Amino acid sequence: MITAIDFGCYAIRSAFREKTNGAPIHMYSEKSEYIVLPDIERHRQLLDAHEIPRAECEDTLVVYGNQAAQMRWLSRTPSAGIFNGGLVPSDDPPARQILDLICSAILPAPGAGLNLCAFTVPGSEGQADSRAFLSRLIRMRGYEPVAFSAAEASMLAEGSESSFSGVSVVIGAETSEVSISRLGVTLACHVIPVGADWIDMELARQFKVQVFDETGIAWLDLEAVRDWKHNPERTLQNAIGEREQMLSRLYGTVLDRIAQATQQLLNQPHVQSAIGEERQNVICCGGATCLAGFASILTERFVDHGIAGRMQSVRTVDHPDQTVVRGLLIAAELEAHSRRQPRSAA
Repeated sequence: MITAIDFGCYAIRSAFREKTNGAPIHMYSEKSEYIVLPDIERHRQLLDAHEIPRAECEDTLVVYGNQAAQMRWLSRTPSAGIFNGGLVPSDDPPARQILDLICSAILPAPGAGLNLCAFTVPGSEGQADSRAFLSRLIRMRGYEPVAFSAAEASMLAEGSESSFSGVSVVIGAETSEVSISRLGVTLACHVIPVGADWIDMELARQFKVQVFDETGIAWLDLEAVRDWKHNPERTLQNAIGEREQMLSRLYGTVLDRIAQATQQLLNQPHVQSAIGEERQNVICCGGATCLAGFASILTERFVDHGIAGRMQSVRTVDHPDQTVVRGLLIAAELEAHSRRQPRSAA
């Protein structure tokens, strides 16, 4: 069985085919969050009545994944993210237990023969510990883990029209990633420690978008910000109103760092040697890229950094939240194909 799992800080997604030879792709997605409830009889009865799975930890009940949003009304405290600062937490037993439960739920049982799972590792720093922990989870499910970068996977998913060459931009919840590829080979890659969550938190702070728990403590209401941000009427160009203008400025800050990283990658000698003067197609994915005007704002930042002339086009993909996991599945299938090929005699 060939599978893929994208450990995103907003959602954990998996993809696999029941059979080879172009069979339909099965996809599953679970939110990367949880809520903690007191372990009382009323909460147990409600969770049982709604058939909500949970983890139990000391005197608490932990509801995780998509069910956390469904049962959020039971707690006035916002959901907690599984990945602390974009990394697998070393001191958060519920989060580590939840990762194990989610992997068990969204990965199919392994089959006979070769069982591979391509996966991404969240975060920009301290990835070694996260990679080791996630690799163990995958091995416990009966798969051999193979790590790939999110940007590399997105190029495999969306780069066929440009011969898998160009610039790939992935904006995640905690980090953003830029890579440059040539005929499917990654030439250079850079991870920026800022993503969509920073934009959401700044909007919540600036406009005091808050919820209050039972003790009166205020918490930033990031879900409310996300609902507002992803309204189909929202745009990054010709912003109307103070909040929309702030949204455009915050996006501009993130995209400025992406453009700067792209410029630095393009100027690396081995990249220049590989691509020459060829203009690059830019592919953008991640849920944050689906807002109207995104491609235009990024193009403006390329102009600011003097590299717009080196770009052929800038486009966002049709299903930006699924791109990475689809690319991971392609990467796993390519890896499996290469292993199955008979080796030539020396």
